[in-house]
Amino acid sequence: MGEKLVPVVCPWCSVGCRFYAVSVNGYIRKIEFDYDHPTVNRGRLCPKGVASYQFINSPNRLKKPLRRVGEKGEGKFEEISWDEAYSIIAEKIKETIGSYGPEALAFIASEKIFLEENYLMHKLSKALGTNNLDFPGRYCQYSNSVARTVMFGSSAATNPFADASKADLVVIWGHNPAETAPIFFGQYIEKAIIDNDVELIVVDPRATRGHKYSGLHLKPYPGTDLALALAILNVIVTEDLYDKEFVEERTNGFKELADSVAKYTPEWAEKICGVPAGTIREVARKIASSKNLVFLINEGVNQHVNGYETSLVVANIIAVTGNIGKDGVFSGVFPGANCGYCAAMTGIAPNKLPTGKLVTDEEARKEVERLWGFKVPEKPGLDLTAMIRSMGDGIHFVYAAGANIAKSAPNSAWVREQLKKLDFLVVQDIFLTDTAMYADIVLPAAAWFEKTGTAISAERRVQRTYQAADPPGEAKPDWLIFVELAKELGLGEFFKYEHPDEVLREINNVIPIFKGATPEYLKEHLEGCFFPCSEPGEGTKVLFKKGFKKPDGKAQLMAVDWREPPEMPDEEYPFWLTNFRLVGHWHTGTMSFESKSLEKRWPDEYVMINKEDARKLGVKDGELVKVETRRGSILVRASVTDQIMEGVIAMPNHWQINFLTLEETHEKTKMAELKAVAARVVKVE
Repeated sequence: MGEKLVPVVCPWCSVGCRFYAVSVNGYIRKIEFDYDHPTVNRGRLCPKGVASYQFINSPNRLKKPLRRVGEKGEGKFEEISWDEAYSIIAEKIKETIGSYGPEALAFIASEKIFLEENYLMHKLSKALGTNNLDFPGRYCQYSNSVARTVMFGSSAATNPFADASKADLVVIWGHNPAETAPIFFGQYIEKAIIDNDVELIVVDPRATRGHKYSGLHLKPYPGTDLALALAILNVIVTEDLYDKEFVEERTNGFKELADSVAKYTPEWAEKICGVPAGTIREVARKIASSKNLVFLINEGVNQHVNGYETSLVVANIIAVTGNIGKDGVFSGVFPGANCGYCAAMTGIAPNKLPTGKLVTDEEARKEVERLWGFKVPEKPGLDLTAMIRSMGDGIHFVYAAGANIAKSAPNSAWVREQLKKLDFLVVQDIFLTDTAMYADIVLPAAAWFEKTGTAISAERRVQRTYQAADPPGEAKPDWLIFVELAKELGLGEFFKYEHPDEVLREINNVIPIFKGATPEYLKEHLEGCFFPCSEPGEGTKVLFKKGFKKPDGKAQLMAVDWREPPEMPDEEYPFWLTNFRLVGHWHTGTMSFESKSLEKRWPDEYVMINKEDARKLGVKDGELVKVETRRGSILVRASVTDQIMEGVIAMPNHWQINFLTLEETHEKTKMAELKAVAARVVKVE
C-alpha cells in the first residue's frame, strides 16, 4: 500500500495547528506541513508538534485490558479480555448503585479526548443517574471561566487569533505563550511586536521566553496578582481614564465598582505585591489608552484560590476600557490542552447539562430528556476536588478517561491515599499512568492519531482530525469503549453509534452552538468553523458585537475585595513556591515523556532559585536540594539564575511538584492553590 496523506490536528496545546500525517499500512512514517489551509500555524510547528507522533509508537503503550492483582498503587496487573473487563465494570456499577445509589458513582472526563468522547461520557454518567462529573480543566481555566461568564455571559475567547496581530498593546499576565503556545506567539504576538512596533507588558515573577520583547516586566509575588489588578483598576477609574461611552451604553454596575475600588491605591498594592506604585500607574495609563488591547491571562492568574477575584478585576479592566465586542482585540479563556473546550462545551461539570445550562433548570433538563430519551438527575454533583475528598465515604466508584489526577491534582500524596479508599476505580488511557497504578481495571485506549474526532482550539475553531494509524494490540477509541460499555449496562438503545460521525450529528442536534459543525462540513472545510456556528459556515468570529449574553445585553461589572492567598511565607517556610510549563513537555508528561526527542532535550525537573537567595543558602547551580512544604518534600537540582525574583522559587509542573501544592479550594470555582504556597529549600550535603 502506498503513502496516504491524512489531515490531522496537533495533539498537544490548544493552538490547533494542522498538518498531514504520512500513513503507510497503519503506521505514521513522518509528517508533512500543511500550507494549503488558512489555519493558525500556516505550515509551522513547535518542538512538540514536530515530535507529535513519537509517543504513539512507544513500547509502553497499553495494548490489552488489565485487572489489578496486587495492592492499589503497586502496579501489578494481569491481562483480561474486553468482554471480561466490560462485565466486571458493569457488575461493579450496578453493585454500587444497588448499595449506595447512583450518587456513589463519579466520572472524570478529559481535555485529552475528542468532543464526541467527552459528550458520550457525559451522556453515560447521566444515564446512570449521577451528576458527579468533572475534568482536570477544573485546575486550569475555571477561575477565568467562571469570572467572565458572570460578567459577560460567556468565557470563550472573544476573537480569532488573527486579531491579536492588530493590537496596539499586548498584556501577558501569568501566561507564557512563547513556550506554552509558541506558534500562536510567533505568528501573531511576535508579529505585532516586531512588524507594528507594539509594546508588550509582561506580568510574571519569572523572566519568560517572551520577556525579551517586553517594555515593562512587572514581578508581583505569587498569589498577589489580585492586589496589582485592583490597583490598576483604581488608577483607570479614579483618574477618569475609562471609556465613558462604552461604560454608559454597554455595562451595568459602574458606580458600585468605582466605590469599591477607591481604597485599592497603587501605594497599598506595592506593600503587598512588591510592584512599585509608579509602575502600576504607568501600566494602568497605557492600558486605558489602548484601543486594540490583547490581554492574555492563563494559569498564573487562574491557578490560585483568589484567581476568581483576580480574573473578575481583569475582566472589569477590559470592559471599562472598551476593549471587547469589536475587531482587533483579544481576551478570554485560553485552555492549556487541545480539547479543553471539547470538555467544557459539552457541559463536563457537576452542575451542567450538555447544552451548557444548569441541571437545576427544569425546562432545560426536560429538553435534554426529550432528546436523549431518559431521565436526567437534577441534583448538582461533586466537583473534582470534592470527589477526591469523598472517595471511600460517599464516592465508591470512579471512572477516569484520559485524566491523571494522581499527578495533576494538588497534594499528590493525599490524592493517592484517597484513591486507595475507593471500592473500584476504572482508568481508560494510553499508558499506565500514575492514576492507573491505583485502578482495579485499566482499559487501553486508542491515541490521538489512531481515531477520528473533533477538536476545538483556543480561538474557538472547531476542526476535524482523522485516523492515520492503527491502535496497538486491542486498544480501542474512547468513543467505542463508552458505547460498548453502555450496551453491557443495558443502555444500548441510547448509544446506537457505529462511527464518531453519528455522535457528532447528535451533538449538532443537542448543542445549539455546534449545529453547523457537521461532519460533512468539517471534512470539506479542514480549516473548520468558529463556534457558535448555528449553520454550516465559518461561524462567529467575534463575540459580543451585538451585546453580551446577559438578560439586558450589558456586561455586569463586579465589585471585588482583596483576598490574600490561603498560605503565606513565614519564618519556617520563607519562600513563595510557584510552577511553570516547559515548551518541550505537556501537563503530567503522559505523552511527552514517551517522545524520545522531547525527553532527550528536556530530561529533568529542577528548581529555579534567585542568585542572591542561593548565596544565602550556600547553594550552587546544579547542586541537589530538598524543596519542602507542609505537604511533603522533593529532591531536585538547583538552577541558580537571575530569571526569578528574590524570595520566589519555581519548578516545572510536569514532574512531582504537586506533592507540594495545596488542595484548599475557592468556594465558587472550586479552584485549588497550585501556584503560590509557602516553601523552604534545604541544601543536601
